[in-house]
Amino acid sequence: MKKQIKRKINNQSGAAMLISVIFFLFISLAIISGLVSPTLRGFRISNDLIKSRQSLFLSESAAEDAYFRLKTAKAVDPAETITLGGNSATVTITDSGYNEKTISSLGDVDSRQRRNELVLSAGATGVSFGYGVQSGTGGFVIGNAIVYGNVYSNGNITGANGATITGSAFAAGTSGVIDNIDVGQEGVGDIRAHTVANSTVAGNLYCQTGTNNNKLCNTSEADPDVIDMPITQAMIDEWKLHAEEGGTIAGNLTVSSPTTLGPKKITGNLVINADLTVTGTIYVAGNITTNNGARVSLSSSYGSTGGIIVSDGRVILSNNVEFFGSGSSDSYFLLTTTSPCPVGCSGLNAIEILNNVGAIIINAQNGTVHLNNNVELNEVVGDSIIIDNSAEVHYLSGLANPDFSSGPTGGWSIKSWKEIE
Repeated sequence: MKKQIKRKINNQSGAAMLISVIFFLFISLAIISGLVSPTLRGFRISNDLIKSRQSLFLSESAAEDAYFRLKTAKAVDPAETITLGGNSATVTITDSGYNEKTISSLGDVDSRQRRNELVLSAGATGVSFGYGVQSGTGGFVIGNAIVYGNVYSNGNITGANGATITGSAFAAGTSGVIDNIDVGQEGVGDIRAHTVANSTVAGNLYCQTGTNNNKLCNTSEADPDVIDMPITQAMIDEWKLHAEEGGTIAGNLTVSSPTTLGPKKITGNLVINADLTVTGTIYVAGNITTNNGARVSLSSSYGSTGGIIVSDGRVILSNNVEFFGSGSSDSYFLLTTTSPCPVGCSGLNAIEILNNVGAIIINAQNGTVHLNNNVELNEVVGDSIIIDNSAEVHYLSGLANPDFSSGPTGGWSIKSWKEIE
């Protein structure tokens, strides 16, 4: 009988194998997790970056849309929302300073937010003043006074003894006459008119008919052309609108103590008896008068641009009133009226200036400007202009194209643009 041999089975070997498999599985999962997690994290970062960029572009688009509306004078609310691709951006527009607006735009794409800030400054209106004096068909009459610069008239230019123009003198058209004027200095300064009489010229004398002049007529050139006035009605309308944006004062206003004013519309008359600092365009529907040696100054915020006062009535500047720019050598006041006086005004003039004035340009394209004794200013424009004895006009070369702050309707330029969040 054979002897049976019994084998001992080691049941622990299967458990060890199972442990090894599980251990290997965990190691594999750890390795896979180590590989996958950075990938997922990178995917999330990339996704956040994409949405953040989308938010930035959305914010910029909203700011550009608001800027375009302001630039083109289209309707725009102080708060706007635009939607692109199912995502939105909100825009707020605030007045952050004189002639300055700030556009703040917030883009939001799946709670990823980016904010831009766009600061705009009001564009300026450039007005070309190429002559110390420019008159319309009413012409220019000068007493024993001096114009330092050129004179251009669509009518005649006539003077009393001692009347002097240091630059050139032009009287337009076939009916243009220059009579009894000393023109030019040290060989520089021409006369151009169809008819010239009783005049002395330092430069050339271009005319078709001449009598009792220091030179014979050079007939080789045609008569000067009639030219347009430097300020258009559209400009005046724009300035009035800008003034109205600052609110309206009903009735008359008397400045009897140091005052800051503008932009503002005054429906009545403006009387200036004390120092006035102008911070924005002023539109006076009535008359303007000054007294008591008042000083009228532009705010320093104007910088190198000029300021504007518009009137529909008469302007009377008296008793040593003085006008000052912002402190910059390129800054001037422009005082303009639409008044047609003396037509329908019992012989009264549109602008009457009695004493020293200062850094100012005077304009009355529809009426008459009358400068009395001891007046000094930079530029005079009027349909007709009368300058009495001892008055002086000092034209500055910078007046050839000065800029005047004209408010939002003058256009907006970008002062700064940056991301702030």
